[in-house]
Formats: sequence, structure tokens, C-alpha cells
Amino acid sequence: MRGNTHFIVPTAKFRLQAGAEEFITTYTFGTHTAKHTFCKVCGITSFYSPRSNPDGVAVTVACVDPGTLKHVEYRKFDGRNWEDFFKHSDISQFSKGKAEAAE
Repeated sequence: MRGNTHFIVPTAKFRLQAGAEEFITTYTFGTHTAKHTFCKVCGITSFYSPRSNPDGVAVTVACVDPGTLKHVEYRKFDGRNWEDFFKHSDISQFSKGKAEAAE
């Protein structure tokens, strides 16, 4: 429902700016695998750790400065039928480094 268009990076490649942690909070629900992170001031979910990729960070495209990304590939994801869709997708590979994904 919130329409969060995001891309996934390996956790090892994600860094917050110094001092940013005091402005964010995290909640979980359901399986408690996903870590939904949002700003305490404005409520925006600029990034989170998704259930599909617990070893990665999903970064909201709209929260990235223009010109930062070279390419963004959009794929539709069926959240209503999440379990079935996940089984047939390759989304779990998005949080792997290039060497890991090739293995």
C-alpha cells in the first residue's frame, strides 16, 4: 500500500552517516525477519532490512540524491501473494555481492 520502490544492496555495502542513528527507529511484525526502519522526525522509510533479503538493505529510490545511481531496474513484486512469488523469483540474490551470486 505504501508503494515503496526500492533497490537492495548487501548489508556490508550500506553505511549511515555519522549521527543518523539517533533519528531512526525500527519495528518488526509477523515473522520479525524484516526490520522496518523509519525516521523519528518525518516518518519516511528510507531503508529497511527486507524479509526476502535479511542479509541486505532495501533503499528507497526516492530517498537517494539525483545522479547517485547509474541504473535502476524496476520489477513488479506481488506482495499480496508474497510466499508464492518469492519462491519463483531471484530476489534473494540481490543482496549478494557479485562473487557470492556467481557461486
